[in-house]
Parts: sequence; structure tokens; C-alpha cells
Amino acid sequence: MRQKLQLLRLQHNTVFSRSICWTITLICYLATAIYVIHLRSLQHTVTAVPTSKLLLTNYVASIASAMKVNGIACKDLFSSSHNVVNKLNASQRHIGTPITDIEYVDLASKCSRFQKTRGYIMLSLTEEEEEFPLAYSLLVYKDLEMVERLLRAIYRPQNYYCVHVDQKSTVEFYSGMSAIVSCFPNVFLTSVRISVRWGTFSVLEPELLCMKELWRYPKWKYFINLTGQEFALKTNFELVRILKAFNGAIDVSTWRKRINFDRWNNTTPPFGIKPMKGPVHIVVHREFVNYVLNNSTAAALLKWTKSTKVPDETFFATLNANPQLGIKGTYLEPEMTVNRPYIARCKIRKWMANETCAGRYVRGVCILSTGDLPRLGKAREMFANKFFLNEDRLVIGCLEEKLFNDTRDEFIGTKYVDTSYYSQLDFVKNQVT
Repeated sequence: MRQKLQLLRLQHNTVFSRSICWTITLICYLATAIYVIHLRSLQHTVTAVPTSKLLLTNYVASIASAMKVNGIACKDLFSSSHNVVNKLNASQRHIGTPITDIEYVDLASKCSRFQKTRGYIMLSLTEEEEEFPLAYSLLVYKDLEMVERLLRAIYRPQNYYCVHVDQKSTVEFYSGMSAIVSCFPNVFLTSVRISVRWGTFSVLEPELLCMKELWRYPKWKYFINLTGQEFALKTNFELVRILKAFNGAIDVSTWRKRINFDRWNNTTPPFGIKPMKGPVHIVVHREFVNYVLNNSTAAALLKWTKSTKVPDETFFATLNANPQLGIKGTYLEPEMTVNRPYIARCKIRKWMANETCAGRYVRGVCILSTGDLPRLGKAREMFANKFFLNEDRLVIGCLEEKLFNDTRDEFIGTKYVDTSYYSQLDFVKNQVT
């Protein structure tokens, strides 16, 4: 009997000892697991931001590297004289293999591949840019490669892009443009296509259509309109900083001394509005677009412009030059605008005494070429007009290289964006508030 009790006690003690060991083991395991998780969390906390920054830096740097023009020192061309540039032979000016309109259908058939191989920046890069999205209209007609390279230069996922393809464009162009647009959720074609003819309301109509279709996206801050034969001179980061320096102002150039009064067919606008002339290229904030789309005075002025010649050079300029309308950001000194800087566009015209054109003039407008790089490289304007890619591919290649290099340098902090010039502009200091 005593032996059985001793055996039972021995078994009990053994079981109890084993249970204690298992408990201790489990506790040790859990403690070790918790400690490992803690270490990993500390490691994540310490290394996440630098690793992300490093990855982003490498990402931007790789795209900038891919934009380098092979065999050409673009940096030297930006500081050279016309004579130096003129020594370049034809093959150097036509560097790279052109992409036909229809080839874009195949290129964009696989969107991730297209975005990567074509070098699109698919990240906002900075919080400041992400919180200041822009809206663009692109009125395009031909030369899809030029259009696509413009889109690539200005593309960011937080921005919005409305593309109007002229009704007269070829089937190949429209098909290629449609394929490109399908690869980006924030790029879209207009619901209606218009046959654009210079001097008629059809030039202004696509702009208004894009404004209306972009209005459904509530986040964007400023609207910029472009055409397919223009190119960016500033990075997205620079544009955001410049527009912030505007402090609510808009950039709509107006001219009174060069008005062709016969354009208005001896009629006057409603409500005592003083008509003005100016280019269709504008940089305006949401409130201005809201006024254009939803204000009855704007509607009445628009109706009047439909009966005039070249209404696209009247409508926006007139709204900007009548401060009594109370549109915030418009100019308080419309009579002085002939001498004020025009930031929206670098556009060299034949009658400009202080400007030279290295290319050739078409209807009084300079077709910019490689010889104009010194002027374009130091330009304060946002965009340049106009380019013929089939005549000079190098000028676009070098502008691309500079733009993406600047994007990289701004991101890593080696290039400072100074906006003091823009904050002191007359139309910024003298605006309707």
C-alpha cells in the first residue's frame, strides 16, 4: 500500500514538474516572441523613413538617368551661344527614333510596362505636391509623340488632365491618344470632340469643356491650359511653389494698346464691362473657374464673345481686366498690363524687340529650336510655345533632361526653389482680394 502511495506521489510530482516546465517554456517562448516583435518594430521605426527616402531617391534618379540625351552635353548647350549650337549637324538635332502615332497603341497596350519604359513619375514625391494638385487641359491635334512627352513631363498621380482631341485629327492619332489615356486614372478624354478653327468660338469651346469636366474633381487648386506643341520649363514642385507665391493671384495677360477693335464688330460687352485682348494661355485658380462656369455675368459676357472674332483672345482677358466684377485674384491695374511679365508662357513673337529666335517664325511666332536653349534654360516662365518635333528633336530632349534632373535635385535637396521674384510681381501685389 505504501509503495503504491509513493508511486502515485512520484507520478504526481513528475506530472507537476513537467507542467511547470511546459509553463516556463511557454512563457519563455512568448517572452522571446514578444521581444523579437519588439526588436522588429524598433528596426521598422528606425529604418522605414530612410529606406523609403532612399528608394524614392533611387527611383527619381533612375528616371532622370533614363532621360539623358546620349552623346550630347545638354548642359553645355544651355550656356552656349547661337553660333555654337548652329554647328550641330542635322543628325544631332534629330537624335532619337521617332514614334509614330499608331505605334503608341501597342506601346500602351500594357500600362505598367508603358509607364515604366516611358519614364513616368508615378508618385507624388513630396507631401507639399500631393496637397497642392493641379488641373490641366491639353488641346491636341497632331504629333502624338510630342503630346506624350509633354504629358510625361507634367504627369503626377495627384494632378488631373483633360485631353481634347480635335475632331479633324487622324484615326491613328486618336487611337494612340486613347491608348495612352487608358493607362492613367487621372487622365481622360473630353466627352465631346470639336472641330477647332482659328478665329472662331471653337478655339475657346474645348477650354470651357475641360473646365466643366475637371470641375467634378474638388481637390485641385489651379487650372493650366496647354496645347500639344508646348513644353514644360518648370518641374511640378517648382510650379507648386510658384503658384503658392502668387498668393491667390491669377496669370492672365491682357493688352489694351494692341487691341483690334474691329474684332468686336462695333458692339460692346454687357453690364458696362470694358473689353480686353490677351492670349488664351492662362493660369487660374478654382474660384476663377467657378466664376466662368457658374456666374451669370460670365455667361452674358460669353454670349457676347460668341458674336465677335477671335473670342478666345477676349473672354479670359476681359474677365481679368475688370476688377469691378470682384473676381478674386484678378488684376487691379488693367491699363498697365502691357508691360507686366507673363509667367504662363514663354512665346517669342516677331515684333518683340528684346527677344531673338534661333529657329524660324511661322505666322509671327518663333518655332523654338536647340539654339534657344540658353533663353529657355533661365526662363522664369512656366511653359514654352512652340515646338516642331519633326524639325528639332534635340531641344525637347535637352529640356527633358534638365527637367528630370531638376526634379531629382529638388527631391534630394541639392536644388533650392527661390520664389521671391514671383511673390513680388505687380499682378500678385495688385490683385482683387
